[in-house]
Amino acid sequence: MRIRQLTIALLCLVASATTAQTAADIASMRRDAEAGNIRAQVVLGNCLLSGKGVSANHAEAVKWFARAAESGDIEAQFNLAFCHENGYGVAKDLNEAVKWYTKAASKGSLSAMNSIGHLYDSGGENFDKNYPKAVEWYRKAADKGYAPAMFNLGSCYYLMKGVDLDYAEARKWWEKAAALGNNAAIYNLGYCYLKGDGVDKDPAKAFSYFNRLAEVGDTRALFEVGRMYSVGEGVIQDNLVAMEYITKSAEKGFAPAQLALGRYYDNGVFVDRDFEQAAKWYLKAAEQGNAEAQYNIGHMYYNGMGVTKDLEEAAKWMEQAAQQGNPSGMTGLGICYYYGHGVKRDKNKGREWINKAAILGDEYAKEVQKSLK
Repeated sequence: MRIRQLTIALLCLVASATTAQTAADIASMRRDAEAGNIRAQVVLGNCLLSGKGVSANHAEAVKWFARAAESGDIEAQFNLAFCHENGYGVAKDLNEAVKWYTKAASKGSLSAMNSIGHLYDSGGENFDKNYPKAVEWYRKAADKGYAPAMFNLGSCYYLMKGVDLDYAEARKWWEKAAALGNNAAIYNLGYCYLKGDGVDKDPAKAFSYFNRLAEVGDTRALFEVGRMYSVGEGVIQDNLVAMEYITKSAEKGFAPAQLALGRYYDNGVFVDRDFEQAAKWYLKAAEQGNAEAQYNIGHMYYNGMGVTKDLEEAAKWMEQAAQQGNPSGMTGLGICYYYGHGVKRDKNKGREWINKAAILGDEYAKEVQKSLK
């Protein structure tokens, strides 16, 4: 089951009470901030951070957030923590971020509680992961009805982070978050019912969750709905509808959908065979780091299928796939090195890559091994 990375709901870092549009607005706001007006300090900091109405200046934004935060303003404390967490206008310092998030959390900021949980969940430089603490902070916000924290707490139960593995508990928290409109939770509930994690397997119910998100344009859900239509899982099979959904997902930039679309055009599934279209979609997915797509576009460059034959380009993409552990990419790269196709010939390096692929079970690599003896 693919779990969306644990997320934090950040406050909108733009002016909320005052919309600065002109230089005069900013000048007036700066005068008020310098005179000690805390709200002006926060709004000016927001403008400087986002570049709204003034050229972005993160360092100056931090200065104003710090002044207001020291005066106890909860929004400034959160925003200052956010800057320390991400290195905006100040050196990245997760310990300092936790310090200011904690001050905001002590005043009731549920987003700050969730953010502290996220930091302990993810860890970073000079800041160790601590899953039990992450769970503690997620729970504080989740118990008060904060949907992103509910989602994150459910994910901790699903991934056994700081708590015992408990699919039913994960589902409980995702259902709470989903009821509040949290799309990540809705998606994960779909997978629970698709795979039978913590519930009886129910493809039709899974489809209903994915379709709910697809209707609002969620890229992953569009792909999942398309995939389910393509095989008739939880819904009556419909190849045309499957292509419609998968194409929408691919056009929104979802690499697995782009890979799938490339395969369809490559093999003539649901559509007429079209190598140019196949290469187009493989390349889009490959550029996003999809290893299988990297091998596939490399293969097409190697053979001149849908693109002009280019052995250097072929070797480049096969190497990227091979470096990610893709066995087909390893075999293809090995062949390139063995025969000097697109790279300087190196028979030993070629054999090494082919042998690695064979060990991983690539059948074509095993055939190639025999021919090289």
